[in-house]
Formats: sequence, C-alpha cells, structure tokens
Amino acid sequence: MDKIKNIAARHSSKVKYLFLIGAIIAAINTLSRADYNFVVYLYMFYVWTFMADSAEAQRQDKIGTFYILIYSLLIDFIWCLFWGGKWDQVPTLFHEMTLFFSWLGIIWKIFVICFVGILELDIIKASIVSILKKENNKYGEIQDEQ
Repeated sequence: MDKIKNIAARHSSKVKYLFLIGAIIAAINTLSRADYNFVVYLYMFYVWTFMADSAEAQRQDKIGTFYILIYSLLIDFIWCLFWGGKWDQVPTLFHEMTLFFSWLGIIWKIFVICFVGILELDIIKASIVSILKKENNKYGEIQDEQ
C-alpha cells in the first residue's frame, strides 16, 4: 500500500489532468445523453487547480466532490444497464458509441476515485469520523426510562 501511496504522491500534480480527460469523455457523451459528469469533472478541475488559496474550502470541496463521484458511479452504472438493454433492440452506431463512451467513463471514474482516494485518504478518513460524530451528537444520548 505504501508503494501505491508513493506513486500517487509523486504524480499528485497531474491529478487535474485526470479530471480534464474525464470531462472530455463526458463531453462526448453529452452529445447523445444528458450527462452531468462534464460539469462534475470541470468543477473538480477548478477545486484542485484554482482553490489552493483557501485550504479549508478546498478540503471541504475535495471531500464533497469525492463523494459525488462515488454516488454518480452508481447512477452511471444503472443508466448503462438500463439503456444498454433498451438500445440493443435497435442498434445504431450512435447508440453503440454512446454506450461505449459511457462504459469508458465508468472505468475512468473508478480509476479517478481510486487515485483521489489514495491521494486524499487522510482527509477522507477524517471526514467520515466527523460526519459520524455529527450524526451521533444530533440524536444525543437516549436514556432508558425505568
């Protein structure tokens, strides 16, 4: 695991290009389907590139976009399974290209999630603990009545 973290840390300055490649794949999909991934990847590029002045805001947005990527992975997977079955009945080159780039986008998104997850592992762990503490304090201690 340390070897993987070292590789990710060595290439951390290039992570913004991962987002641009994801945006290009999403832009191609936007031609045939309503694809929100284009905006998500551009926002991630903005967070990692231009928000370096505000470390706390950047940290919060990195966490938020990481969780959005995980959630959107599920949505993309469901979309591909649903429309893949519908479009197989009337195959056209346009539909086949859309499905190909959608699956390519899913594979790319998994790669980006893994890379960012390894790179920002400490921030993600701290955010999970923080969220769980907030949820726990929200309900307070429930005392048994006797």
